[in-house]
Amino acid sequence: MSSQGLLGIIWHDRYLEISFSHPMIRDFSKRRIREFIELARQRLQFLEIRPEPATEEDLLRVHAREYVTKLKEVSKLPYVGFLDEGDTVHYPGIFEDVLLVLGATKTALKYSEFLDYVYNPLGGFHHATYGRALGFCPVNDVAFGALELLRRGAKVAIVDVDAHHGNGLVDYLYDKPALKINVFAYDGRFFPGTGKPEERGIGEGKGFNYNVGLPLGSGDDAFEVALSLLQKVEEFDPTHIIVVAGVDGHKDDELKSLNLTCNSYNLLGLKVARLSRVTGAKVIGYGGGGYGRMSAECMVAFLEGLKGIRNRTEIPTETSKEIMDKVKGLVELLSKGLI
Repeated sequence: MSSQGLLGIIWHDRYLEISFSHPMIRDFSKRRIREFIELARQRLQFLEIRPEPATEEDLLRVHAREYVTKLKEVSKLPYVGFLDEGDTVHYPGIFEDVLLVLGATKTALKYSEFLDYVYNPLGGFHHATYGRALGFCPVNDVAFGALELLRRGAKVAIVDVDAHHGNGLVDYLYDKPALKINVFAYDGRFFPGTGKPEERGIGEGKGFNYNVGLPLGSGDDAFEVALSLLQKVEEFDPTHIIVVAGVDGHKDDELKSLNLTCNSYNLLGLKVARLSRVTGAKVIGYGGGGYGRMSAECMVAFLEGLKGIRNRTEIPTETSKEIMDKVKGLVELLSKGLI
């Protein structure tokens, strides 16, 4: 049987209890995962795939031994604390949850050999670096997947859409020949504060990193302009497209940044699906960030886009002319290689 257009969703009931977020928004994180799987089962046809936990050796392929040891130690503590300066929590049993999250990427790689689209709703932890947790991310599961695909000789393109720049993921791949298109909210101060447009990569990765920082408050129209840079993915002609489809840029998200609607995430899915058809690339997607009442709806809207369903569920948001001009100018400079 042909797997054309088939979608697999990585799911484990343990996902309902996992959140590495700050205690003030942990309930939002858990709620969106619960609501996501309920909506997905109602509206989508997909293969439900149970993840296999990763090993400590897998974790050591992307994180320093000292950091892995720290994760194991805090996992045994009988209380909740922080792994970083006050964002990413640790709690009893976190080490096993980290291995489950990382194992979901291993499982996604395995099933991407048979399915066109594989999606992990509890994944996309793109802030963690080699030696530390950051921004609700105790592990960099996306870097693990990308590096493993590169090791196998795959040609990898990454589309990282999230309210927050994926600093850790960029660090891992900055000198690697993987195409990276990052679309995020940016004013130089908004967390994590990284993502200058002139940061284009070094060594084998020179020219492959694109930072499209959207001014805070950018709406659907500005986001669509930013997505025009996905033409670079088609030109790159990858074998695999990794998508961090973080939905925390929605206008009602608790961590205010962009002014997007679910329409934008649906459009992202449609565009990625087209790229997959044109290039023949397999797609591995992640849920990324999302801390609002519409987060689950936006996640499903992205997957509906992957399945070719155009779903405009909200009134589109518009961006001021001043911001639109900035976005258009940045995208044009990046498109023409002038930055």
